[in-house]
Amino acid sequence: MKTKHAEVVADLQERLRKGFYRVGQQLPSEPLLAQEYGVAYMTVRRAITTLVEQGVLYRVRGRGTYVAEPSPQSHLPSIGLLLLRNWHSIDPFYFPPLVSGFVEFAQTEGFQVHLADRSEPLLELLKFNELHIRAVACIILEHDDLTDADDLLDRGVAVVAINNYGGLRRVTSVSPNNRRGAYDATKVLLDLGHREFAFLAGPKHNVDAIERRKGYEAALKEAGKSVRSSIVVETGFKEETGYEQGRELIRTGKLPTAVVSASDLPAIGFMKALREEKILVPQDVSVFGFGDFRLSGYTNPALTTVKLALDEIGRRAADALITQHRGGRIETVRIDCPIVWRESVAAACR
Repeated sequence: MKTKHAEVVADLQERLRKGFYRVGQQLPSEPLLAQEYGVAYMTVRRAITTLVEQGVLYRVRGRGTYVAEPSPQSHLPSIGLLLLRNWHSIDPFYFPPLVSGFVEFAQTEGFQVHLADRSEPLLELLKFNELHIRAVACIILEHDDLTDADDLLDRGVAVVAINNYGGLRRVTSVSPNNRRGAYDATKVLLDLGHREFAFLAGPKHNVDAIERRKGYEAALKEAGKSVRSSIVVETGFKEETGYEQGRELIRTGKLPTAVVSASDLPAIGFMKALREEKILVPQDVSVFGFGDFRLSGYTNPALTTVKLALDEIGRRAADALITQHRGGRIETVRIDCPIVWRESVAAACR
């Protein structure tokens, strides 16, 4: 959903594009525009500032705001987003909404976004340097990703981490509350009477996976359950490994009544393995995912999960980076991960 500020910016941009205001023409005063749009004066003030930064308007002290001569896109200020190697093909559910949210917000604020990945880390960092980009958001998925963030800081570039930074420098981070989300999911299952658990763990060195496992274990400990008594299987973030581990767990005869997954994808694979053996979800086994990826509502049964608001994370990261670029600062942001109730979870029946 667009903010009031974004709506005003978009409408003024459309008016300018259609020639509603001519080059050199003075715009109505900000109080009049605020009245017309039905928003606060400061909302219009911020929108006008955004368009001035874009170079489509200019202010004359004591006289008002005017339409500027069209200028090339390259004159817009730029920020960078540093992604993983082959990010567009690694995970079609994680990266696209995050990137879209980031780019959309930045463009609304009058910034160009340059995307780079870590296929050639040093060259990509130099590319940012050559483009005179002084602010970059870095996606941190593993501890090794901190190196690039630190290198940028050493070059005098402002950095915002997407996910927990975890390094020694003072860096603003924007991250999902993974630990709380996994804790809440496990607590729901405990409250529904489940006492036998399995956890489908993500990649060993992945920041998100580590935090989600900690949340799962914290809920079990709080309930007085030994973490050792639960089954932890390594599935990564893939459907096929969830399926394979599901088949193996069924073969051992140690199937629990509740499964918490670090991602929707292995949870979906796990449910396929159960279905093939005529084991019912949620009557025999409850399954809880993490991510709320778009296919999760189309499984049979539909997957109860924890929402990962990736577009919101992208927007908030862009906001934090632009604020820093303008000389301000936003403290570390933690995005809530609420539960999305569907059909794959029910009370324990054994």
